Formats: sequence, C-alpha cells, structure tokens
Amino acid sequence: MLFKPEGFTQPVDRLEELFFAKERGYPVEGTVSRVTWVDERPVWELDLDGATGLVPASETGLDDVSLMPRYVGQKVNVIVKGIDRQAGIVACSRREAVANALEKFFDEVKEGMVIPAAIKAVLPRDEVSGLPERLVVDVGGGVLAEVPRRDATLSRVARLSELYPPGKPVAVKVIQADRQTGKIRVSLVPEADPWEGFDAKRGDFLAGKVVRQSGKIVFLEVRPGVTGIAQAPLRGVLRKGDTVPVMVTVFDRAAKKLHLKIRGGKLAR
Repeated sequence: MLFKPEGFTQPVDRLEELFFAKERGYPVEGTVSRVTWVDERPVWELDLDGATGLVPASETGLDDVSLMPRYVGQKVNVIVKGIDRQAGIVACSRREAVANALEKFFDEVKEGMVIPAAIKAVLPRDEVSGLPERLVVDVGGGVLAEVPRRDATLSRVARLSELYPPGKPVAVKVIQADRQTGKIRVSLVPEADPWEGFDAKRGDFLAGKVVRQSGKIVFLEVRPGVTGIAQAPLRGVLRKGDTVPVMVTVFDRAAKKLHLKIRGGKLAR
C-alpha cells in the first residue's frame, strides 16, 4: 500500500505528454516567450509549460514574418513535430495547427454568426501600399482576419491601439466566410444606429473630441458615431483628438443634427 501526504501529486513528465500529443496530432498551447535567431533566421521560442518549443518563421503560419515580434507574450496553438529529449527542445509547427483550424472554421462558421475572437495586433497605416490602420484578429485556432478601421470602430478619433490592446477578447460578426477564396471578413462595429441610443437636450454639457476643423467650424465627436458641429474658438488651436467641454444648443435625432457651443479650454486627454 502506498501512503501519500495530503495534497501530493505525482510529477508529470512534460516531454512524455508532448510525445503523446505528437503521436496523435493533437494541438498544444504555448506562450511565445521571445523571437530569437537560429542559422540567421527568426524563430519563436515557446514556453510549453515545462518544456521549450521552437517554431521557425516558415512554420509560424504568418504570411508576414514581420508580425512575429507582435506575438511575444501571447499564446499560440502548435503541432509537435519532433522532440529532442536530451536537449529538452520541442520542434513545433503553428502552420499546421492553423491549417487544421481553418478547415474547422469553414465547416462550422457561417456568415452572419457572432463569434468570439481575440485581438492579436494593431497595424498602423502603411504609407507605401496605402493600407489603412487595421486590426489583426484571431477568429479561432490562430486563424487570422484583418479588420480595417471602418469595421473596427464607429469613432473617428479614438486610436485603435487604445481601444484594442493585444490579447483583448472581443465578439465579431462574420461578414464573409468564403472557403474557395479563403476570404474571411469580420466586423466589430454594432449594427444599431448610434444616434438611436443617444439623447440630449438644449443646455446639456458634454465632452467633445475634435474630429477636424474646416474654416470656422469644428466637428466634434460626443460618442462613437455621433458627431456635432460648433463654432471654432476665437483663441487657441484645436487639434484632432483634443477633448473640449461643449454645450448642446440644437439636437434633432431624426435629422442627425447636433449643434454645440464650446465652453472653456481643453480637457485632459
């Protein structure tokens, strides 16, 4: 009879667990701890909860390897391809795990569905190609979809990096899921008209964010998707993103009309 102290658990051989996953083709989860270099090529180093995994750039499943550093600190699913027990190193492929997840995605997900997703990266506007600021979203199992700003937020001034830090869980609506072309398009923007949920009356004080200034008229966002206009102040300079106190002078929801009057100086951002 084996006597054990309370709370005792038998230590598990992590490499044995990973070998079991390898033999059956099961995906395992790891955390990208860093990007390092092997034979002058970038490689992900993974923390596999007691073992070290390596994923070469060709096996990351990323079309653009410049995204590799953006995954540091984030979890990924990989297929175990080989194990060096002496060195304690596990060769992994995220590319195969993503390919399997993509097939499952097209089998189970239909256009119009709302599904859980996670933010992987925020990409700035590409001045060379002209691509706008956009999100990279994991829609399941490492399958990525790029979301342009228009499908990410109704706000015209908020920074995507502030709204969507990497790793943030979100719900997205599937706009397109085309197996033949591999095209996946999702939206984070609610379908409801933002004006329908907004109410104000003459004399109300609000905080407005500067969208732009055209001559003596300033366009101010009081909530994502709801923009009003005000006369520019006689003194001082307003820049996009500045927040100023405003008073409502005219509000007509049906006409989507909001006239404001700027009161006082800029508020803290």
